[in-house]
Amino acid sequence: MPHLVCSRPDESEQVEYYTIAGLPGDPTAPISDDPEYGLNYDISDLPEGAYSIRVSACNKWQCSLPAPLEFTVPGQPSQPVGLNISFV
Repeated sequence: MPHLVCSRPDESEQVEYYTIAGLPGDPTAPISDDPEYGLNYDISDLPEGAYSIRVSACNKWQCSLPAPLEFTVPGQPSQPVGLNISFV
């Protein structure tokens, strides 16, 4: 189950949510309840393809400069062909 994660920000930054540009719908994600990660976004349902995303942490005043990330969601493996099973 793949997730997009980043470390928990310092409390003084008052991060409230993250923007994730480049995914379908350009979603926003609230700060996670996870004690280790500030962003913990499930990407397991993404369709196959290449993605170039930019993530920003935002507080009520402004958003950070975006951090880029590129990754590929592979397609399903093809069905095996030419398989011959026999007793020997």
